[in-house]
Amino acid sequence: MTRRTRAKNRSRRTLITVVTVAMLVTIGSCDQTDVRVLEREPLFRLEIGRLEDQLDIITRNGVLPRLRTSVAMQDGFVFVGNGPANKVMEFTSFGDLIRLIYDPVQNPEPITLGATGNSGDEGSGRTRFATEYGFGQLGVITVDSRRYLYAEDHLPAERSVYDDELGVQLNRIVVRFDDEGTPLDYIGQEGIGGTPFPFIERLAVTIRDELVVIAKTMDARFLYMYTREGEQMYTARIGLDRLPIPDTETDYIAVLDEIVPGVDQYRIYLKVSYYRTATDAETGKESGISLDHSRVYWLDLTSGRYEGYYELPASDDEHSDQHYELLGTTIGEYAYLSTRIDSGETRLLIMNDEGRVIRRRSLYTPETDLVIREFALSPAGVLTALLGYTDRAELVWWRADRLLPGAEGAGAVDDET
Repeated sequence: MTRRTRAKNRSRRTLITVVTVAMLVTIGSCDQTDVRVLEREPLFRLEIGRLEDQLDIITRNGVLPRLRTSVAMQDGFVFVGNGPANKVMEFTSFGDLIRLIYDPVQNPEPITLGATGNSGDEGSGRTRFATEYGFGQLGVITVDSRRYLYAEDHLPAERSVYDDELGVQLNRIVVRFDDEGTPLDYIGQEGIGGTPFPFIERLAVTIRDELVVIAKTMDARFLYMYTREGEQMYTARIGLDRLPIPDTETDYIAVLDEIVPGVDQYRIYLKVSYYRTATDAETGKESGISLDHSRVYWLDLTSGRYEGYYELPASDDEHSDQHYELLGTTIGEYAYLSTRIDSGETRLLIMNDEGRVIRRRSLYTPETDLVIREFALSPAGVLTALLGYTDRAELVWWRADRLLPGAEGAGAVDDET
């Protein structure tokens, strides 16, 4: 072998080494620990208090009221349902209050809004008004493309119904308000004026303005879907003792974490976690249960069958207790999932129904004195949050819609890989 041949071989080995190192560096950069940050865009702040444009999350005797405060967003307008005050506020994205539906028994008379709805607001191009409504107890809210508001209300004992079969009190209804705040009617199980629901877990709307109600009892979850006119379309019962099991030979404990509706397809998405009994390596005795893996299934409402599933990414060694929450779905049936990574950091995954991670991003929110964190996912993919602190509340959003395939500047796959 000549010197020139040996030199060429050394050069080839050196080149292979360099390429191998470069590949390892590239693979390492794709690890879950190296994830891009999705910038949070602040919208506006709210003061804590009881006035019409303030949020009542005031502690009573040092305890935060166990009443629900929720957020919804439609076409850039932000809706806040404040359970402790029994009121719903609508704001522009700049924080201007343009609509208020409130219980006059619990709230002072509005100063900035006219009850008749005849005061113009040039900044928003809409009419600013306040409407009195005697909520029994306001729960969760949602809004459709017409800006019709759907608000959960808790009925008094004399109007509730006991269901012998379910073994629960039926005492929830969904009140409909038009885009001027006028109460139209209420929706129960059969539709307009129907039987009250059990505990309502979630309200949502599809791209066709169909209302979806997710309710629950101790042993089942229920889905009810209605046309935009309020007529019943679909119902489904998901028994907690009849969840899909990946392997009947394995002693899995199946837990239904979240259930959300599809946005443009008639589907229900179920996030199910599977736990197994953990055994102490030294003693061989059972030491509790541990998470094995999680899946997202979808059930077709027209056929009543499970049509598919995908597994969620496994946790890494650094975040072994990682547990994803299914926030909702978007147009195109992309699922948004989140998990808390560290103090102030939340990991967002966007997955398609083939189980592929389309995008992976980190969201940062200050957590010092944080008492409420509520998310709302729009059908287009914008993620809005209400962050309530002891001295203020912040409305923010993340333009995650720009990450979806087909959006300007977005690719078809995760750009970390």
